[in-house]
Amino acid sequence: MFTVVYIIVNKIISKAIHRGQSQMETDVLVIGGGISGCALAYFLAQDGLDVTLIERSGLNSAASGANSGSLHGQIPHDTFLEKGEEWAHNFGPTLSLMRESLEFWKPMEEVLEADLEVCLSGGLLVAKNEEEVKAIRVKAAIEKKFGIQSEYLDSTDLKNLAPYISDDMIGAMFYPEEGKANPLLVVPAFAAQAEKLGVRIIRQAEVEKISVQRVGFRVDTTRGPITCRRIGNCAGIDVGRISQMVGLTSTVIGDPIQTNVTEPLAPLVDHLVYSAGDRLTLKQTRHGSCLIGGGWPSSMDAVSGRLSVSYESVAKNLRDAIDMVPDLETAQLVRTWPARVNGTDDWIPILGEAETVNGFFINAFPWMGFTGGPISARLTADMMLNRPGHSFPA
Repeated sequence: MFTVVYIIVNKIISKAIHRGQSQMETDVLVIGGGISGCALAYFLAQDGLDVTLIERSGLNSAASGANSGSLHGQIPHDTFLEKGEEWAHNFGPTLSLMRESLEFWKPMEEVLEADLEVCLSGGLLVAKNEEEVKAIRVKAAIEKKFGIQSEYLDSTDLKNLAPYISDDMIGAMFYPEEGKANPLLVVPAFAAQAEKLGVRIIRQAEVEKISVQRVGFRVDTTRGPITCRRIGNCAGIDVGRISQMVGLTSTVIGDPIQTNVTEPLAPLVDHLVYSAGDRLTLKQTRHGSCLIGGGWPSSMDAVSGRLSVSYESVAKNLRDAIDMVPDLETAQLVRTWPARVNGTDDWIPILGEAETVNGFFINAFPWMGFTGGPISARLTADMMLNRPGHSFPA
């Protein structure tokens, strides 16, 4: 009863504030409170700009907080198998962004003054038969052309490096720069540092309309109007919807996936582990829980769009994980959560100012936004400031 009364009173107060609220002005309005948005706000504020960030719900409430924390540095293998070598070569230039973003991650805890549980101990793409070995070698040869270093491990080398891997696996490609971080900690750290620099963060603010003006924009939100000179569209799966408000089309989609987490275990998995045969990412957190994912689909209601756990995906994902690491057989699964991740068919990041709408910038790193969010934000900030990119920290 009290909760219902509180919600009703809060809505009445919010509407009253909305009616009486004067128009807010800011130099840059960042739309989206995930990793790309909070990082962009931080970088712009570092450079002295007046920045406001709005988020339709809570910070880190979508894919940036619901992903499994993988820090990737290679061509995604399951997509390589699906799309082929021509696609891999087209994707190749994106690898340089991913490599640079991994460099961003190395000092990030010091720069943001926070423990983010960053661990770059390397990634293992593991094969169980000769066909899979051939495929990972072909992919590695393409990656090498774009500066990605890897090392093939035979069964003996694999056992020496990762004794927890099943004896049924015959080889792996090792990527020494890959790793993991805690997705629940990163966005709050960027947001906290951004606020220290003067960024205004407005939560529970839905964008309703964007009007292009002679100079800049007027953005109508559920929390009142905002005028700004520039917009950073970092809205994740809503990048397309926001872009349409200024007459742009977008190829960004929202794909429903899910991640599984086990009870805390004794130290077991030292690396970011992938399967060369199916969709699997596997890693162990500092606190012992194993995160098991890889892009298995969650269920989505066709009418409401509401997500729910697919137990068929859970069963297949866990089977792959146990086949890879047999000691997981007795581990208890404690939670599975669904989320939507933003993606594009070609996997190529969408970064920069719209050609037909001056001052409107898009910052979208599809599918692997947790890895690429820091570098895409830094590049977008540099483009807003009309200067060449530079290293992290600024």
